[in-house]
Amino acid sequence: MQQTKLVAAAVIIGAFVAGGAIGVAGDRALRPDSHAGGPVDSRAFWDRTATEWGLTPAQRSVVDSLMDAQRKKMWALYKPLRPTMDSVNTIARAISDSTQDQLRHVLTPEQQKKLDAMRTQMRQRDSVRHARRMKM
Repeated sequence: MQQTKLVAAAVIIGAFVAGGAIGVAGDRALRPDSHAGGPVDSRAFWDRTATEWGLTPAQRSVVDSLMDAQRKKMWALYKPLRPTMDSVNTIARAISDSTQDQLRHVLTPEQQKKLDAMRTQMRQRDSVRHARRMKM
């Protein structure tokens, strides 16, 4: 019986991790200001880079123009995929919610509070990212 509970817990945790990975991968693929693992805020990245490299104002202007053009091209590239990704994200959220409901049965009340706090933090972060995408 104990081994069955451990296997069930492992499966639930595995599904939870897989759901998170799918969400992260989808978010990164659709975020107009990211590259594979790149910065979330490209402006802040280029501000730091311009300072570190000692770019002149003229160089910075060219860099900003090039990066803005790239961002627009990448946005246009992914635009046709967004409805599909939105649908996938909805399904992924349902799977994640179901898995986390099951996970709660294995956790202590204190662990459940930590899970709830983590989910709240993740949803707030996702909400900010979604709002940023909608502005593009």
